[in-house]
Amino acid sequence: MEITWITQGGFIFEHSGYRLVVDPYLSDVAEKTLDLTRLVEPPVDVENLRPDTLFCSHNHIDHLDPVSIPLIAEQYPLCRFLGPRSVTGDLVGMGIDPTRITTLEAGAGLETEGFQLIATPAHHSDQYAIGLIIQAQQKKIYVSGDTLYQPNLAQDVIDCMGRNIDLVLICINGRLGNMNIDEAIDLVRQLQPLVAVPMHYGLFAENTVDPEPFVRKCNDIGIRSFLFTVGKPVNLNKLLLRVEDEDN
Repeated sequence: MEITWITQGGFIFEHSGYRLVVDPYLSDVAEKTLDLTRLVEPPVDVENLRPDTLFCSHNHIDHLDPVSIPLIAEQYPLCRFLGPRSVTGDLVGMGIDPTRITTLEAGAGLETEGFQLIATPAHHSDQYAIGLIIQAQQKKIYVSGDTLYQPNLAQDVIDCMGRNIDLVLICINGRLGNMNIDEAIDLVRQLQPLVAVPMHYGLFAENTVDPEPFVRKCNDIGIRSFLFTVGKPVNLNKLLLRVEDEDN
């Protein structure tokens, strides 16, 4: 499996020719409507996104992009759309055929092309916000989505996916309804993945944080952590083998 970070909470997961896209923010709508200064350009455009399935974790515009999503739906008529009820209602409002849309609630799972997916609880200003567990090729990935830290969050995620977590992709910016670095470390400590990678930083000048302390603190507690480079695919198996080699 290859994983490509496309800024903020956005990722492309690809294996065996299938693409799952999570929270793609490809426009500058937040800059125009919320005065958020974009620091990096999108590493991929709609024409090269090629999603088979697209998941949006909640209805904020940097996760449910009101400019890009209708273009994606038009460009890829076979793409399936997933999200909580706040998202799926907006998708219908964007003119997307309801038969292409599936609503997920925390704890619900489904199997889509190449991936098994389970929605996890999240605690955010969108009361329907969810995270996502992705299972493929005997690997487990937890994508936190946007969420505050709660004492029961780790157990809720474990109840959904069990233990033996390979990779956690976790928000760290500590603003606007998201956990900060220390809270993210607490969650990672409880989940005990092989690797933890920070996200939700570096896109907007007004809503970012230095990710290096997260990496350092993860390594201090015995959990490997790395920074993804925007737009650069990472092979999950090679990443995990790197961790095993370092441990040995």
